[in-house]
Amino acid sequence: MKILFIQPRVGIGDFILFLPFIKAIAKQEKNSEIYILTKKRTAANQIIINDKNIKIIFLERDKNGKQKHDGIKGFFELKELIQSYSFDKAFILHQSCRYALMCKLAGIKNIFGYGRNFQFLFLSPVVFNLNFFNKNFNIYEEALQFTKKITNNKEFNKNAEIILPDKEKEDFQLKYKFNSKKNIIIGIGGSGPTVRWSIENWITLIDYFNKKYEINFIIAGGKDDETNFNLIKKKLNIKNIFSLCDLPLREAIVCMSFGNFFIGNDSGMHHIAAALGVNTLVLIGSTPLNYTQYSTFMNQVLPDGYDNVGHSSNAMKNISVQTVIKSFENINLIKKLI
Repeated sequence: MKILFIQPRVGIGDFILFLPFIKAIAKQEKNSEIYILTKKRTAANQIIINDKNIKIIFLERDKNGKQKHDGIKGFFELKELIQSYSFDKAFILHQSCRYALMCKLAGIKNIFGYGRNFQFLFLSPVVFNLNFFNKNFNIYEEALQFTKKITNNKEFNKNAEIILPDKEKEDFQLKYKFNSKKNIIIGIGGSGPTVRWSIENWITLIDYFNKKYEINFIIAGGKDDETNFNLIKKKLNIKNIFSLCDLPLREAIVCMSFGNFFIGNDSGMHHIAAALGVNTLVLIGSTPLNYTQYSTFMNQVLPDGYDNVGHSSNAMKNISVQTVIKSFENINLIKKLI
């Protein structure tokens, strides 16, 4: 059989967060071909490049940078594309009725989804979500309950996993003459200002670690974060620091596998680190907590005076350097990471 999973959220972190759910459902579809429909910004092809049991179909953009599969014309182009695969089942990890209708028109006989926003009309069998009128729901909790229902509450591994062959690590070390010992990853990147800690705080934290521990620093972020990397290097005048900001994503993933620990903002890099089996400490100021609690490798720092946060909290400024240091040292005392 051919099985289609639809995960249209845009981020790297979104894709990794949903990966355990996809694998749990796929596991019971024995001897089936597994495909995931997702967006290119998830970099799904780089994340699961060594997972030969899963194939990726990307929602595409046109030459003007707009989503090729947006709008009425794009909808029918996507329908034609999906129809060409002759899928037997589709699992929609999203509340949209658009993808359910597309699957229906593409001739997929078994369509499973959340049943929200009139999506239930196009599911086979029809499933009505009792929270139909509730627009504020937690995407992690919704996917978890959906997966439990599909798998009949079977236990499954909620840790995402990125497969990394030894040869990739060896090639990276040779190419960059990289020191693979005692590395702490500092995740300065993030998708917007509400999830970013100030660069001044990161400089203070790195300075503290550099004076207390004999370690190297890996700075994880996007291309726009290279300027901040250079600022850190210049202000602290240190050489034991390596930037991932300008590297291709797959090389950045390989480099992060050498990390002993990750401290950073809530970002795709944080999810990558946990999926590589690196213990993490993520600074949470505007993200629902369970987005960063699904893996046993994840630990959180909340703003001073808070016991919970959400999308509207905007509280990264309330996380002090001392709180981050204390949280790290408590974890390090137990796990002896550095």
